[in-house]
Amino acid sequence: MRRSDREVTDTKEIVQMLLRCTALSLAFGGKTPYVVPLSFGVAQQGEHLALYMHCAPEGEKLARMAADPHVAFAAYRSGPLSQAPVACGYSTDYESVCGSGVLRIVQGEEKQAGLQAIMAHYAPGRPFEFEPRELCGVTVLRLDVQAITGKRRATQTP
Repeated sequence: MRRSDREVTDTKEIVQMLLRCTALSLAFGGKTPYVVPLSFGVAQQGEHLALYMHCAPEGEKLARMAADPHVAFAAYRSGPLSQAPVACGYSTDYESVCGSGVLRIVQGEEKQAGLQAIMAHYAPGRPFEFEPRELCGVTVLRLDVQAITGKRRATQTP
């Protein structure tokens, strides 16, 4: 990382950064790369980190995943703009987490747990129940994170 002064290496802090991020972009490779923004949830068991996302039962993401389940991701959160006398001096506070891993579809209890993780990210502390017809109409994806890095510029405490 070029700006090692902004690098975050502590896994626990990177997970906390992920929990503060409001969006995640998922990137698929191939002849024509494809990137899509998604809502996401975070689940950690010991050293294992997984990210959950949801999508329609068919579409480009699932076709790309079937061709190659290896993906990259970037999650981010922007802060206030810092103005400067020159254009190249402008900046923002930010936190970003980038990584890669393997994506797969989950079913059954894990499907519900994945949806709970997504909802806990955006509505912490609020319980949700999912109707069977809702569960049938959605596909839940789990990204098993294999590599992860964090970076931040903070003039204010997160």
